[in-house]
Amino acid sequence: MKYPHLHVVDAFVAEALSCLQAAIFAKELGFTRLIIEGDSHTVIRKLCNSAADISVIPPIVHDIKEAARDFESVTYCFVHREANNAAHTLTRKGRSLSSTSYWIEEAPPGATSAAELDKEGLNLLL
Repeated sequence: MKYPHLHVVDAFVAEALSCLQAAIFAKELGFTRLIIEGDSHTVIRKLCNSAADISVIPPIVHDIKEAARDFESVTYCFVHREANNAAHTLTRKGRSLSSTSYWIEEAPPGATSAAELDKEGLNLLL
């Protein structure tokens, strides 16, 4: 899925907005379990934590947690950059598109091979 976030200049905020959009999209598709993976320790930590937060993303974290209530189970996982190539490949492809796009049954070119690299990167990290 590619969803345009206009006027976002911070990768930290972009990562949080992507998590929110993923939760909304998964809900729309009727999924009952949700796993959100990201390579931002900070965003994942804030999603796992209920402590007060003075950063710029508390409203986004709140919205993600609200969307998460509709799932039977939700897991937030940090993944190293070496195991997150598919997400970055999709992000690069999405930047070249001018409108919202969805990849449901078929991934754009390069995403499948990036996912294979993710599996290898994850195995190296274990």
